[in-house]
Amino acid sequence: MYKIKSCPRCHVGDLYGDSDEYGAYEQCFQCGWVNYPGRHLSQEEAIAEKEPVVIPGKIDRRRRVVAQ
Repeated sequence: MYKIKSCPRCHVGDLYGDSDEYGAYEQCFQCGWVNYPGRHLSQEEAIAEKEPVVIPGKIDRRRRVVAQ
């Protein structure tokens, strides 16, 4: 499915709908903007996704785990 001149990012781009192994999405031909319409996160879920992964143990300056 195509939507002519309906890109919310560049306002002149044409969107097309497609799907892959991760689900359905819309993408702009001109600027590459991508929208996954089936995925809506709550505020708590969005914050949880942005939290860094904590590695147990001390980390030196080169981001390597130092044995204790």
